[in-house]
Amino acid sequence: MKNKKWLYWLVALLLVAAAGYSVIHVHKAEQANSVKMAKQASIDKKRDQKIAKQKKDQKQRARKPVDWSKPSLTGEYPDLTPYRHIKKKKDKVWLDVSVRKQRVYVMQGRYILYTMYASIGKNYDGHTQDYQRTPVGDFRLQKEHGPEYYDATKKYGAKYWTSFSGHGVYRFESVPFDKNGKVIEKQAGRLGSQKVTKKHNIKNYGSIRLTVPDAKWLQENIKPHTRVVVHGKKSDKEFLDFLY
Repeated sequence: MKNKKWLYWLVALLLVAAAGYSVIHVHKAEQANSVKMAKQASIDKKRDQKIAKQKKDQKQRARKPVDWSKPSLTGEYPDLTPYRHIKKKKDKVWLDVSVRKQRVYVMQGRYILYTMYASIGKNYDGHTQDYQRTPVGDFRLQKEHGPEYYDATKKYGAKYWTSFSGHGVYRFESVPFDKNGKVIEKQAGRLGSQKVTKKHNIKNYGSIRLTVPDAKWLQENIKPHTRVVVHGKKSDKEFLDFLY
């Protein structure tokens, strides 16, 4: 009987010890998790503050009215040298193309390094011919590029074209020029405008138009294989959430 009583006490002590250890372990885990969450919250806050600062700076520098012969922003283009050797995919330089906003964003991870005015035809179902559609999706900048071209069948050309799909079929390029090398003012004047309708769609045969200096800078500074994401109906925030 005494042995059984002793055994009961031993079991009870072991249970109390286990419960005490469990409480201490849970408390330490909660503390560690709390520290981790606080650290992440601090990182997220700093990131969001930097993004907000970049957006404010670029909004102030945005050239108004839009001038197809000048960079989209006043001041210097960003120096991409510090980002050349980044290995993490999510932190690399990439191009975010918003059909909804008619903008091309030069990104580094989630950070906006530069904002370009763009002119992109919208893909209205049943109203846009297949050959005129700007492809929507995830691409890589291709090696095909050139200083200029002229297409007699379309009756326009452009300067500083850089392929992102179809090896020269779909391109980043400047605003259009006629056969005499003169800019087509009416179409160039739509650069950056979000007033694109079914009736007055931008017929650029799927390519993405930029100011002449922006197209030149992109060609010279954004390397082949750089990620290009073209999104249309999704909002910018939804698409960034999708990417990450």
